[in-house]
Amino acid sequence: MSQPQILTVAFCLCDGVTLSDFVPPSEILGGLNMADTPMFPAEFGHVPYRVKCDYLAPSMEPVKSLIGPAGITTNPTQTYSGAQKEGTQYDVLWVPAGPPPNPVTGEDMTPKEEIEFIKAQAPKAKYILSVCGGSALLAQAGVLSGKRATTNKAFFKVIEAMSPKDITWVAKARWVVDGNVWTSSGVSAGSDMAIAFVAHLAGDKVARLLRGQVEVFERAG
Repeated sequence: MSQPQILTVAFCLCDGVTLSDFVPPSEILGGLNMADTPMFPAEFGHVPYRVKCDYLAPSMEPVKSLIGPAGITTNPTQTYSGAQKEGTQYDVLWVPAGPPPNPVTGEDMTPKEEIEFIKAQAPKAKYILSVCGGSALLAQAGVLSGKRATTNKAFFKVIEAMSPKDITWVAKARWVVDGNVWTSSGVSAGSDMAIAFVAHLAGDKVARLLRGQVEVFERAG
C-alpha cells in the first residue's frame, strides 16, 4: 500500500478575518489525519491524503478577528514574507474573508502582503479555495479571471461590482468549482465546501464519516 500524500495547506489570515470561514473547515480537513486512529474503521481502507497546515499572516502577532476584542485571536505559524523568502510552495490555499473596506473612504483594508502571496502561490498551487468574501481577495489577485465563482450572498452585488469584469459570478450556489479553484458562499458554506473537498480527495465514504463527526447537514453545491 502506498504511503499517504501530505498536502500542505496555507490558511491566509489577517486582522478582521471571519473565524468561521477557516476554523471549522480546518478541523474538517484535519480529520483526514485521524485515518491512522480507531476513529476511522478498518473497512474504510486506504485514505490517500493527510494535511499539514500553516496559518499565515503579515506578522507573527496574534491575528484579531472581525469581531475584535470579543473574539479569539489566532497565532500565526508563518508570515507571508517568511514563506516567500524560504521559497515555500503550498499545495492548498484557503482564503477566508478579510476585513471590510474602510466605512468612510471605501479603501480596501486587506494587507498587500496577503494579495501578493496569493498571486505568487496560485500558479503552482494544486487547489485554491475561498470562503465568503475571500473570493474578493482571489479576484484582486487575478485568480478568478475567466472563471465561475460565488461569494457571500449578502455582499454579492458589492463584490461583483468591485471585481474584474472577466469573472462569471454565480448567484445561486452553495459553492462553485471551476478547475482547481473552489469558492463558497458565506461563512457556514465553507464547512459544506470543506466536506465536498474531502469527498473529492478521499471519496464519499470518508466525507460522510467526517460529516457525521462534525454533524454538518448534507447540502448540494
